[in-house]
Amino acid sequence: MIAAALALIRAQGPDVTMDEVAEAAGVSKPIVYRNLGDKDALVVALSEIFVDRLNEVIDLAVAASPPGRASFAAAVRATLDLIHEDRNLFTFVNAGGPGTDNVQRLVERSSATMIGQFTALRTAAGLDSGPARTWAYATVGAFQIVAMMWLRDGYRTSDEVTEDLTELMWPGITGTGRN
Repeated sequence: MIAAALALIRAQGPDVTMDEVAEAAGVSKPIVYRNLGDKDALVVALSEIFVDRLNEVIDLAVAASPPGRASFAAAVRATLDLIHEDRNLFTFVNAGGPGTDNVQRLVERSSATMIGQFTALRTAAGLDSGPARTWAYATVGAFQIVAMMWLRDGYRTSDEVTEDLTELMWPGITGTGRN
């Protein structure tokens, strides 16, 4: 059922109904609800898939880049590329739905890699790593909002948005933005 929902969302867009999911899975709607749950449960399940994929592409991008600003920019670019590539899934999982506990769990998972990277960067530079968690959460939130607006409006190229976000965030992460 998850695979059918994923394929349907990717093909038709984020506004699919549970009736359409049931039809795509070849089962009745009550069977979907009994085995999968409601639409919120579907959002959570597909969010997990998206976050897993996001963490993979970020890890690959960071590993293939020199450390420092280039690595951060590569992570930003990989995030935007995935969001653009899988825009229907991104929009579906960000259109609301799951309760606060589920959102917090997904933010934790999305931020985990960044917390480690920000901590390592700050520690290597001899700076306090205390802000790493706050900045990781802020980065996840910023990416979510920027990506939704960028997908909707297409106001800049992905290269430009990557540079915009990197330019905004990098000085704070490295401590170079302090007076």
